[in-house]
Amino acid sequence: MKTALAAALFSTALLLAAPSALADSVDMSTITCEQLMAGTGEDAGNLLIWVDGWLAGQADETMLDSETLEAQVEGILTVCQESPEMSMINAAKQYLNE
Repeated sequence: MKTALAAALFSTALLLAAPSALADSVDMSTITCEQLMAGTGEDAGNLLIWVDGWLAGQADETMLDSETLEAQVEGILTVCQESPEMSMINAAKQYLNE
């Protein structure tokens, strides 16, 4: 999982380094768990890292702990498997409130 996390972080860094390649905007609040799970592993990793960062920003947290991130990703995916129609962000919020 740590290799996948590193690959996802690297991919995200590459995407941020080339904003001109991202012509489309995405409303992250509209992405459902079903869409998350239907994407590639890289896509899902990038989305989950974004969600983690967004939630950390909401909580005014500045630390990134890979073990905590791994546990959160697994927890969010569990919620998503149980409720595929739920938004990815709401799944993350539900997991964190459990």
